[in-house]
Amino acid sequence: MNRRLGWSIAVTAAILVVLAVATWLWLSASATAPTETDPRPDATQSPTPLATTEVRDRAQQQLDEHLEDCTVDADAVPEGCGIRIPWGTEFAAVDGIRFRIDRLPVLEITDDGFVADGGILIATVSGTGQDGAARTETYRTESWSLRGDVTVDGTEVDVDVW
Repeated sequence: MNRRLGWSIAVTAAILVVLAVATWLWLSASATAPTETDPRPDATQSPTPLATTEVRDRAQQQLDEHLEDCTVDADAVPEGCGIRIPWGTEFAAVDGIRFRIDRLPVLEITDDGFVADGGILIATVSGTGQDGAARTETYRTESWSLRGDVTVDGTEVDVDVW
């Protein structure tokens, strides 16, 4: 019985080797080399993707322009600008707000979009105080921050502030 077992093992191993070689040859033969007629994308057909630093720089530029627009003198706090002024307890009515940017927030791209922080903003609010008298107060924040989305489409970068 030992001799039969030895022959059975040898025959089984030989069959497995033959099957493995046949499979390898079949897979090698079915993989064809690309021909001259294969459609290949031309390098000029699609724009080169932007590098991460270039995306961040373009997004920062767009954010800076957005924040410059946000800080034009106004009679109310603009939305989508990350500006919060605690004037509600001191003013009954606001006539105008003047903004001054000392430092713009710095944008960092994240998996969820972007976070921009570290900005310094000064807002001078003029209006009527709770007592009915004219009042002017200046508010300063050294933690001006925003969040939003960054969309990259080829060479175009779009910033959407929440």
